[in-house]
Amino acid sequence: MLTLSGEPTRQQRVVAAQLWAGEDAAIDGASACHNLGLTVKGFDARRVDVVAPFGSSARSDREVRVRRTIGEIEVVKFGPVRYVPEPIAVLVAARNARTYGEAVAVLSDALRRRLVTVQDLRAGREMLGDKWCKRLDRALVEVGVGIRSAGESLFRELVLKSRVLPEPLWNQWLDLGDGGWPICADGLWKEAATLHEVNGRAYHAWGEQYEKTSARTERVVAADLVYTQSTPLRLSREGSVILANLERTYMRNLGRGMPPGVTLIDPPAWAAA
Repeated sequence: MLTLSGEPTRQQRVVAAQLWAGEDAAIDGASACHNLGLTVKGFDARRVDVVAPFGSSARSDREVRVRRTIGEIEVVKFGPVRYVPEPIAVLVAARNARTYGEAVAVLSDALRRRLVTVQDLRAGREMLGDKWCKRLDRALVEVGVGIRSAGESLFRELVLKSRVLPEPLWNQWLDLGDGGWPICADGLWKEAATLHEVNGRAYHAWGEQYEKTSARTERVVAADLVYTQSTPLRLSREGSVILANLERTYMRNLGRGMPPGVTLIDPPAWAAA
């Protein structure tokens, strides 16, 4: 399709895939997400995802992955290329994810960046049908209750096994009453003034982010909240230990209520969804 020698650029691949799949097709899934600035784990820049009408002759090969649909293909247009709307792109990318954790990550990243809302995802889900959606539907339940990372998903699975712990408020924003920035607790039990954070290496363990996490923990403790934490790796390997310790902490503090000066607030305008 190219008249130039050498390796084609990503944009050239996208345009070529659009022309090859036909005027009724559109760029889909992870490829559409990439155009929005959301890079899905495992994304291969050498391959383009497209959706085409069910009767299309387009078939998947090494350079193009084709999703055929009997439904109407809604599109938005960027220059010469047609793309599926943001919610469909995100949902298809999550459905195609290699693992459940990656599916949650796709949905939660899109929500954090305000590319979509939970309502957008619910409406878009109705357009996909039920084929290969079992993992996707489970991930949608997670983000619907407030889960915003694969690590938090692991933690929620652990909490739901408990006969002691009720489900906490997920990603609840708090004003600590100390004049500092509001914080967002991964999980909060108001009745026990206890919060839990899932701190992974990717976001919390290195450089400046480590310093910010340390300062945040110090503020939480100074506000008289009970601070507990885990890592995704320990949740996978030592979940029973983490759960037992958390249950004891919860029961010891049950009935305390929130400390004076600490209030639950809506997400600030500058915060991602």
